[in-house]
Amino acid sequence: MFGFFVCFTYRVAVVTGANKGIGLEVCKQLAHKGFMVILTARDEDRGSAAVEMLHESGLFDVQFHLLDVSDPSSAARLAEFIKKFGRLDILEIFSFFLICYFKSMVPLQINNAGVIGATAEIDTTTPLQEVLIGKSAMERLQWLLQHSSESYVEAEECLKTNYFGTKYVTEALLPLLQSSSDGRVINVSSNYGLLRYFSGEDLKQELNDIDNLTVEKLDEMSELFLKDYKNGQLKSHGWPSDSDTGEEAP
Repeated sequence: MFGFFVCFTYRVAVVTGANKGIGLEVCKQLAHKGFMVILTARDEDRGSAAVEMLHESGLFDVQFHLLDVSDPSSAARLAEFIKKFGRLDILEIFSFFLICYFKSMVPLQINNAGVIGATAEIDTTTPLQEVLIGKSAMERLQWLLQHSSESYVEAEECLKTNYFGTKYVTEALLPLLQSSSDGRVINVSSNYGLLRYFSGEDLKQELNDIDNLTVEKLDEMSELFLKDYKNGQLKSHGWPSDSDTGEEAP
């Protein structure tokens, strides 16, 4: 009886891609505020290590659950796990990270919940932090784009994780969020997805027409994006592009 009462006393939060960086810090802050936090990551060892670190700092109301956002069955297993709490109050999704491949081909991951769909060649003789110091967020993005190239496969992976992955997790957990009196979904993404970076007025109008924008329409636009990517028509069809380098951006 006591266990049943505790489950419904807790406010419950799920944070994706939370084994390090911003996601891990969000878990810390939520745990400090009294939430039962479900820290998720696609790497079990790293996720478990992150939870252990939080436990050692005195934050015991944090649990780990494996989650690959791009796999609907993984999202379904997470939803089944959370059912024991009876509801979900907060779902925080981090839908971006950058995979850069140095000339030495050692992967660098910045943030940890999605993909930007780019391969970058960076001279490792100078630390990346020194190269980017003093630059604004947009200047950093421009610099990274200038030193990167994108393939169609990477563009597919980008959409699979950042768009479809976010959709899969939200759809799986929505019934539990609706069981909360004030359930909310928080999406954290790159500001490069803002509509002001689209040059195509038709695209901007479609994406900004909230009243008529459906999941089906977004799925169609995702397929259109990949088609334009494959045909080299991103810039001409109004998708975001790097105006400084003339290279198209995913």
